[in-house]
Amino acid sequence: MIDFMEVMRRTESGPFISERDFDIEMIFKTTSQLVKKHGLQYNRKELITLHPEMADAAFQAGLELAETAGVFCLNTSRQIKFTREELLLALRAAPRALHIGSGKDQRLIQAAEAGMRRKPFIWAGFSGAPLTEEMYRNSIRSYIKEPLVDALGHGSLFCIDGIEVRSDSPLEVRATRQELMYLREALAREGRPGMPFIGGESSTTGLGDLATMNPDYLPPGQFHFVPTLNELKINYRNLARVMASLEYNVYNINLVDAIIGGYAGGAEGAAVVTIAAFILGLIVTRAAVSLCHPAHNKWVSTSPPESIWAENIVGQAFARNAPIIIIGDVWTSAGTGTWDILQEIAAISITKSLTGNNPHGVGATNGKYPHGSGLDARWMAETALAAYDNRLTLERGNEIVCALVERYEDKFANPDLGRPYDQVYEVDSATPKDWWLEMYEQNKRDFARQFELKM
Repeated sequence: MIDFMEVMRRTESGPFISERDFDIEMIFKTTSQLVKKHGLQYNRKELITLHPEMADAAFQAGLELAETAGVFCLNTSRQIKFTREELLLALRAAPRALHIGSGKDQRLIQAAEAGMRRKPFIWAGFSGAPLTEEMYRNSIRSYIKEPLVDALGHGSLFCIDGIEVRSDSPLEVRATRQELMYLREALAREGRPGMPFIGGESSTTGLGDLATMNPDYLPPGQFHFVPTLNELKINYRNLARVMASLEYNVYNINLVDAIIGGYAGGAEGAAVVTIAAFILGLIVTRAAVSLCHPAHNKWVSTSPPESIWAENIVGQAFARNAPIIIIGDVWTSAGTGTWDILQEIAAISITKSLTGNNPHGVGATNGKYPHGSGLDARWMAETALAAYDNRLTLERGNEIVCALVERYEDKFANPDLGRPYDQVYEVDSATPKDWWLEMYEQNKRDFARQFELKM
C-alpha cells in the first residue's frame, strides 16, 4: 500500500476541482451513471438482498467511483486520486482479523467472508449522544455490565463544569480527556479494565482527539474515529488524526455516513458511495475498521428500509469480493424504555448479523437526547446473536426484517422518544428499573415465539 506521505503529496498535486464541481460531477452524476450502468435497484420487499449478483455489481460500481473520484481535500481543492492497482492492493493488504483489548477482556473481531459463518462482534455504548458529565459516568456502567458486549463506544461530553464545549476551543481538549478518564474509571470499577474501546468521541475538530494520544487517556492499541466527510471528502484536521495515529499506534475507524437523498442519490447511490469511501479509506484514513451509517436525509436513523437495504448491500459486497472489518451503526428514531426501539434495534441488528456488519450502538433518538440504556445494547446483542445461533438464511432473515420494519416505519415523523437514562435505570446499581426489564422480557418472549427463534 502506498505510503501516507504520498497521500499528503497528492493533497497538493492532485487535479484541481471546485467543491461544487466535485459534488455535482464526481458524486451526483458519476454515482447516478454507475447505479444505472450496473443495474442497482432498491427493493422494499427484499431488504436483505437474495441476489448475490446485486452485491457484486455494487462492489464494482463502488470501485469504479473510488478510481474516478478519489477523495476531495477541502483545504487544497485537490482530488486525492489512486489507480485501480493501488486500490486493489489496499484491499488485499487490509486486515481481516484483529485481536483487540487485553487480558481476559481481549476479543477477536473479524471480517465477514461469503460462505463462512462469523459470530457477530458487539460494539456497544450510547453512540453519538451528547451527555453531561453526570449522565456519562452513570450510563456508561450499564453498557459495561452487559456480558454480551465485546467493546465500548460511549458518546461525548457536551459540557464541562457547566460550560458548553465548542469546537476548536480549549474545552475540547478538556472534554476528550475527561471523557476517557470517566470511561477508564468505569471499566476498572466494573471489572473489565482490558475492554477494547473507542475514545475521543467528544472531539469535533481533531484538536481533542490529538490531546487524548497519551497512555493515561487513549492507550496504544485502542480506537478512535477518522471521519470521511460527505461525500468522499477529507480535511487537514482529520488527516492530522491519521498522521498522529501512525506514530502513536492506535487503530483508525473510518466513519462513513453517506446521505440517502443527498448528492449520492437514493439508497443505491448511498451504498455505492459507502463502498467507495471504505476502499479509499484504507489508504487515506489508514482504516483498520470501517463504520457504515447510510443516513436517511430526513430521518437520520439507520432503521428506515432504505438504510437497511444499503447496509445489507455494502456488507454483502465486501464479504463476497474483498473482506474488510466492518461495523455498522444501530441508530434508532425511538428512545429507550419503549416498545418501538426494540423493533428498530432488532431489524437493524439481524440485517447486520446476516450481511457482514458487526452491530455498533445503540444511538437512540438518533443521538439527540440522553434517552439510551444498557438494555438497548443487550437487545442489539441478543437479536444479532439469535440470527447467528439459529442459522437464519438470508430468505428467512429478510422475512423477519421486513415484518419488523412494518411495525415502526409510519412513526418516523413522530417517534416515541422514551425517557432519559435515570428514568429507566437505577442509577446507584446501574440496573434496569423493574417496569423496563419486564417490558424487555415480554418483548423477547413475543419475538422468539412469533419468529420461531431460540433465544
